[in-house]
Amino acid sequence: MSHSKHNARTLIIDLLLASGGQSLSVKQLVNAAQIFAISENSIRVAVTRLLKENKIESTERGIYQLSKASYEWASIILDRAHGIKATKQWNQQYLAVFTNAFGRVDRTALARRERALQYFGFCELETGIYIRPDNLSHTLDEIFEQLIERGLELDAKICMIQRFDEQTTLSIPNLWNIKKLNQNYQKYNQQLELWFANLAALSPTDAARESFLLGRETIVLLMKDPLLPESFIDVLLRQKFIENVLHLDKIGQEIWHTLNKSLK
Repeated sequence: MSHSKHNARTLIIDLLLASGGQSLSVKQLVNAAQIFAISENSIRVAVTRLLKENKIESTERGIYQLSKASYEWASIILDRAHGIKATKQWNQQYLAVFTNAFGRVDRTALARRERALQYFGFCELETGIYIRPDNLSHTLDEIFEQLIERGLELDAKICMIQRFDEQTTLSIPNLWNIKKLNQNYQKYNQQLELWFANLAALSPTDAARESFLLGRETIVLLMKDPLLPESFIDVLLRQKFIENVLHLDKIGQEIWHTLNKSLK
């Protein structure tokens, strides 16, 4: 299992996300942080800074929850099942977004634009032209609207492309790291199923820590998945991965809910 290093700030946000958006006391945060070898002082300093940055807010003395500003970017993580974009049968057509007019000088705008496009699985075919198979269940207008909400410029252009020339068509799947996607599905399916099988043998603390770390790793992968059609990717392997991640998430929230009650 990957034990990615936590700092106090990210841990507090992640704990509040793992709690399903419920408020947590400083004592709960401090006790949970001990599981990850993070000191009480680090947590208290981080709480003060996150309050100043409006990432969290106090509901009463010593009790904190995610702020409304945080909820905007956390909403998908708080509602994982809803956050997974639905797919439809692929009609062999592509969606294309044209951003040539914006240039690449404004690095902040470029990063925001690329994050929005990557969220919907678009890859850059050539400079300023991003494409993806038209297999998401949203309409073109709905996808465009959501891209704008996520940071794509209002003046961007989106269209449907019926077909490319044969050489381009053959090269398009190489825009995505399909080998890596399939390897990740396989790797995490095995890892999660092994973890489920061994869960009963874990102490409550170990179960909390491991569900947290595994969930942090796999939910991010799931939310970034481009959801390519079956001619590109192993769709059955991906579906199993989605089911396993959601199952882990459900178990993890139950474990942390029980632990948080005991730490009040």
